[in-house]
Amino acid sequence: MASEGNGFTHYLVSKDVVLGEACIIEQCNEWISLAFIKLGIDRPEAVIDRAFVENHALVPKTAN
Repeated sequence: MASEGNGFTHYLVSKDVVLGEACIIEQCNEWISLAFIKLGIDRPEAVIDRAFVENHALVPKTAN
């Protein structure tokens, strides 16, 4: 969670599968955002890079 200090505030989801985490840098328009993404949650070899992401694929993290 973002409250744990990693800065990732959203899950990156496709076809009901969580692919990784994201932190929105800038919302470009109503369809696309530029975000830092980390593919592979809790994996040391996870890839962190910037990417353009469709907004519908970004699901906000919520506290349980």
